[in-house]
Amino acid sequence: MSQYLYAIRKIAALPALLASCALSHAAQDLYFNESLNSSDPTRFLGQSSNWFTNAERTEQFTGTLGSDYNGIVNAESVVYGTVSSAIGLNLNSLTYNFSKAGMNNGYMVSFGFGGVANLAEDFNLNVTLAHVGSGPLEETIRMYGDNTFNIGGDFNIDYSRNGSGRYLVVNIITDASAAHTSNTFRVAGDMNIISRQADARVRFNTNITQFTVDGIVDMSVLQWTIGTPGEGYASTASVGGLTTASGSDGWLRTAGGAGMSTLIFTNSTRQDASVTYGYVDTESMLNITMKASNAQSGYQILRIRSGAYDATDANLGDVIIDTGRLDLGMHSDMKGARLSLSGTEAMFSATAIDSGNIGTVTFDEGEWYAGKIAIDIEGELAYDKIVFNGRFNKTGSNHDMGFEFVFDAYTMRDLISANNGEFILEDVITYETGSSMAGTVFEGNTSGIQWEAVFGDTSLSVSFTVPEPAAVAAVLGAAALAFAAYRRRK
Repeated sequence: MSQYLYAIRKIAALPALLASCALSHAAQDLYFNESLNSSDPTRFLGQSSNWFTNAERTEQFTGTLGSDYNGIVNAESVVYGTVSSAIGLNLNSLTYNFSKAGMNNGYMVSFGFGGVANLAEDFNLNVTLAHVGSGPLEETIRMYGDNTFNIGGDFNIDYSRNGSGRYLVVNIITDASAAHTSNTFRVAGDMNIISRQADARVRFNTNITQFTVDGIVDMSVLQWTIGTPGEGYASTASVGGLTTASGSDGWLRTAGGAGMSTLIFTNSTRQDASVTYGYVDTESMLNITMKASNAQSGYQILRIRSGAYDATDANLGDVIIDTGRLDLGMHSDMKGARLSLSGTEAMFSATAIDSGNIGTVTFDEGEWYAGKIAIDIEGELAYDKIVFNGRFNKTGSNHDMGFEFVFDAYTMRDLISANNGEFILEDVITYETGSSMAGTVFEGNTSGIQWEAVFGDTSLSVSFTVPEPAAVAAVLGAAALAFAAYRRRK
């Protein structure tokens, strides 16, 4: 599906979404005053006297701001809104509408030190560009330390280039004067991007210590740069999943010191995303952690292709699977630093960088403490591979480890028959001599196919056979006897 068709689909669904939101909470609309500079005394978003009950801003609001009110900020191009530490901000939702954006908005929302904003529902940013200038047009949320922006619903960006030669950049940043501070931006729902034109991709920069979306981030028309707030400071982005529309690629980049950014997946559902990934300026690597909020259904497929836009193709840092499943696709020139399977409810698999299932991933080293490795097999030359340039070590018990081999039983029987009763794959996982996985053996049965996985000196060898009828009968007989003994004990 093209980006344009995807945008049309999202736009068509918008009225129903807005109607649903209106029914969920009948909050009253308030309109912010026109604040045009960073020293304007009317710039404080949390101050009731700066709001009006009508769009013309002639009737001043006299109540107390809270979840019974939707804040609406209407401006042609520039507006200054400040969340102070003394007052903060509490609203049901907050919407910024820019009708002819032609100037950078460096303080669209700025926070005083310790300032906190709480929205019960959505934060909406609607931007239509003016026919002036060229290059980026920036809308910035600026933090100065110990700041928190809590969004109880979705974060929605609706963007139209409107025939302009410019493009939209949305920044959530730590101000340079407060680089060594901690700030949090949290979305309880999803992050949605509506692009009104096929070439209108949003550039999105998060240069804060913690950026969290509990729901899904739609990468279809998004270029997301995960930066760091200051030299030596780590940046963590946590998402309930990444997704892209069919036929589209998201753009993911890092900016900062090596290993200083981590992307955590907290999925409760299955999501599939294709991205290009690279670093800007200084070489850096992105760490990835899979820590699903639902261990059974939390599942992220991440396919990484080459050709990072306006960046250099980058490698991954540490990839850790704690709970849930991660399928990772890497292009042929890519590798990761370290792969760790660390939880009993963890599962990892290699996958393709396109829509297929078969892929090869490469890491400098790895460890297996617990969890499962899933291997897809389609034929003698088509199966998943995991390559470790260094050692692959066992740090847990066989009891907590296992394999899941995925194949078509009829095809596997044909392969076994064509290979004189035993089909063997010898390089499913490869590693350096001296790895402590050597000597480990796993056995199992999948769809009536018996398999044995043996870790040798430098590689995993897996053999597949069809059990003889007598052996099958013996297994069934033993199971029947065990069941009968169990019934007698009861």
